[in-house]
Amino acid sequence: MRIVQLSDTHISHLGGVPAENMSLLADHINNEIRPDLVVHTGDVVIANPDSAPDRDAARRLLALVDAKLLVLPGNHDVGESADEPWMELPVTSERIAAFASAWGQDRFFVAGSAADRADGWVFIGFNSERLGSGLPEEREQWDWLADAAQRARGKSVMLFLHKPLWFPGGGRSGLTVPEAARQRLIALFADARLRVVANGHIHRYRRAFEGEILNVWAPSMTFATPADAERGLEPSAPGIVEYVIEDDAVHAELRQVPGLSGVSDAMAMTEFTAAVAEIEAR
Repeated sequence: MRIVQLSDTHISHLGGVPAENMSLLADHINNEIRPDLVVHTGDVVIANPDSAPDRDAARRLLALVDAKLLVLPGNHDVGESADEPWMELPVTSERIAAFASAWGQDRFFVAGSAADRADGWVFIGFNSERLGSGLPEEREQWDWLADAAQRARGKSVMLFLHKPLWFPGGGRSGLTVPEAARQRLIALFADARLRVVANGHIHRYRRAFEGEILNVWAPSMTFATPADAERGLEPSAPGIVEYVIEDDAVHAELRQVPGLSGVSDAMAMTEFTAAVAEIEAR
C-alpha cells in the first residue's frame, strides 16, 4: 500500500506560490506516484480559518488529486487550541463546523486490505485542535478515539494529525498537543501496535523514533524552513512524505517534487499579509 502525506499547503484564493505548488503536486501524484491514499495533515488554507474563499480555492485545487483524499484540519483551518492562540484565533465549534462543510468529518478510520498487502494495518486521523480545547467536540472525539482504539486491537496503527505529539526538548503550547492528551492517546492504543505517528505544523521534515514509535513530520508544501541549530533541526524544503506498507513493514521517505517553490518569509507573500489584514479587521 502506498500513502502520500502532504501538509501545510496554506492555499489562498489570491493564488501565488501555494496554488502553483499544489497544481504541480497534483500532477506529480497523479502521473508519477499513483498512491492508494493521500492524507493532508492540516493548515489547508493560508491563515484565516474564517475565510470561505480560501476554503473554496483549496477545495478546487485538492480536487485535482485523483487518488482517495482525506483532509484533516490544522490550527489555520479551525483555530488553535493553545494557551495563547495565534492572532487570538481559538478553536471553536463554529470553525470546526465550517471545516466540515468543506471537507466532511475531521477524522477517519481506514482499515488496510489484503489486496494492498496491508490487512494487518489501520490508519487513523483526527483533529489535533480539539485536544485540550474543552469544547464538547473534544469529549466527542475522545469517545470516537476510544472506539477506534478498540477496533484497532492487535493491528499495526498509523496515526495522522496536524500538531506533533513530540518535539525535541519537550512539548510546548502551540507547537505540540498538550502533554496530558499525548499520554492519554498512547494509553488508548496500548492494546494495538502504535507504529507510526505522522504530523505537519512545524513546516519541516523530520524522521525520528520515540521509543518504538516512528514519528514523521511532513514538510510544508509552501514554506522553505531554515535550520534551527538551537533545537537541532535541519533546514527543510517543500515536499511530501511517501509511505510504503508491505505486510508488517513500513517505509517512510521524504519525496521532493520537481518545480516546487519555497517561501522562507511568510510576510513576503501578499496572500499571507492579505489574510492577516482580514483577521485584524474582524
